[in-house]
Amino acid sequence: MPVIKGLQKTTLVDFPGKIAATIFTAGCNFRCVFCHNTLLVKNNQADGLPVIDEGELLEYLRGRTRQLEGICISGGEPTLHADLPEFIRKIKDIGYAVKLDTNGTNPEMLERLLRENLLDYAAMDIKGPLELYPQIVNTEVDTAKISRSIDLLRQSSIPYEFRTTVLPAFLDEKEFAGMTGMLNGAECYYLQQFHAGEHLLNPDYSQAGAYTSGQLNLFARQFEPFVKKVAVRGA
Repeated sequence: MPVIKGLQKTTLVDFPGKIAATIFTAGCNFRCVFCHNTLLVKNNQADGLPVIDEGELLEYLRGRTRQLEGICISGGEPTLHADLPEFIRKIKDIGYAVKLDTNGTNPEMLERLLRENLLDYAAMDIKGPLELYPQIVNTEVDTAKISRSIDLLRQSSIPYEFRTTVLPAFLDEKEFAGMTGMLNGAECYYLQQFHAGEHLLNPDYSQAGAYTSGQLNLFARQFEPFVKKVAVRGA
């Protein structure tokens, strides 16, 4: 099974329309400066986060079918784990709907999950304009794969959303104007407020400022002619 190092036993916000639990996989191929899941991303064996046993986790989920409707699989980046499809299948066999959170760097895995009807909802992070990806995520990126994942979700039959965490150091009105074509025809796009904090992956941004809710809503309006639903979260 994927390396799992976190479980949020109940969430009302991670899986739209469902009472859910969130499973956090370890490891990520990005190093986004605003990431709050530092221990999961680095996946250091000495990080103090024990690996959650698959059998124990599945047994727990079997006992929660009267309280929960869905399972959100987040990270880290879940699609890095080759056995993700088999793990999701076990969860669905219990009777849960499954939501995937992904950064879109593994369209091959995403396509397989969609083809095998293993996903009921998907959320893909859009870091910014494709040309800014290496700067925002601090690593080289095959942006063709990002574009492919966007297309896969736009063409899929499941509910999905795209979302962007808005850090002023990287994104302003000009950058958002350049992103409208990327998301043209999408069902749903959220601009998420950046929240500073001492546990960010890059401590240089631990006290960085954020846009006001009014500014975020102005950015969001640029997408209204292109996206069916656009909204601001967390502001």
